Amino acid sequence: MTFRSIPPAVLASFFLVLLPPRYHCSSVPPISLQDFRPLLQKLADFSPDPCGPPYGRERDWHSADVENPLFEQAGNFVEQELNATRPETISPQDRTTESLKKLERLSAEINASWPDENRFHFQILNLPPALVLKITIRSHARFFVFGVPEEISGQPNRLWRRVGSDDESFEHESPSSWLELYPLHRGTSGNARFLAEFGYTGCAGSSGVVYDAREWNPRGLGDLDQVIKQEGAFGLDDKVPGFAQVGKLRTEGALITLPYCWFSSLDTWDNPSLCAVDTYDTSGDNLKFRSRAYNRPDLVPIAKAIEYAQRRDYPAVLSYCVSGEVARKMVRGLPPFVFAGDLRVTRTGSGKESVALGDPPAYHFHVEKHGGRWRVVAFSAD
Repeated sequence: MTFRSIPPAVLASFFLVLLPPRYHCSSVPPISLQDFRPLLQKLADFSPDPCGPPYGRERDWHSADVENPLFEQAGNFVEQELNATRPETISPQDRTTESLKKLERLSAEINASWPDENRFHFQILNLPPALVLKITIRSHARFFVFGVPEEISGQPNRLWRRVGSDDESFEHESPSSWLELYPLHRGTSGNARFLAEFGYTGCAGSSGVVYDAREWNPRGLGDLDQVIKQEGAFGLDDKVPGFAQVGKLRTEGALITLPYCWFSSLDTWDNPSLCAVDTYDTSGDNLKFRSRAYNRPDLVPIAKAIEYAQRRDYPAVLSYCVSGEVARKMVRGLPPFVFAGDLRVTRTGSGKESVALGDPPAYHFHVEKHGGRWRVVAFSAD
């Protein structure tokens, strides 16, 4: 059986049917400012911060059923206001700002008992021909992206659409989240790019971080691509003895750097010890990973080998060891959970170290630098 090619206009019409209802302007009921009033009133029953006073109210941790509809409604409201008839002299950014200022005032009225920082607020990153909107309420944050696809259903288009939003608010539900937006260098095509730094934490302890970079291409039906995603963590502070963090967040220019840490078997308390900084080249149409630097490259092979040994992944362990014998001993001898507790590193020669984990020491490693790369050369367990 043979298949005939489908004309692009027909294919575009088919995919339009699959799009969410908000893409069909005629089917979306107009949103008025007063539609937000019941949502803000419901939120007023919660504490402004689930980790703040009054303590002990478990219900304050479970507000997503109220917050998410508010975020979504605000995103739809902005799309509507961007497409409302206004004088051409009013920019899309000013239109959005004018509309959301009204919503801020409504939140200030209804949520008057809350600290100002916990009421509804917004920030706009203007990246013509796109707008990125950051919204915060209580102790949570989200972003939405708006653009004008060149065509809809095979016809030229001039209407704004909500073309994407963050994923992290659903993948990392937590009592508190925060968000920072940064414009990124445009490639040779000139497509708008930005980086979202998304953080999340509980009421105490360390925090997680996700770097999420997107690129908006308005050609054809339009496409919002995720071009970078890197997850990590940060501790209570950056003062882990012997494990200074490496690199700084840099988003300007063609080369950007993203610092982060991660929890591993080498941690000695509720702070991730191992850290890295990734460098990306944004000069071309395709973002390219350039390099990764570690704060302790001598200890990375131990942490990685332990991680893969616990999964019984011999080939992966072998890539961090100098021999198959060492890799097999680790795969066979390490339990599912290893925590350093007490970590002792002793220099035994040029490019040579002895490392003991546990209190009292239960695991012993020897690492050496071979051809510019550190590897595990010996392993034993008490």
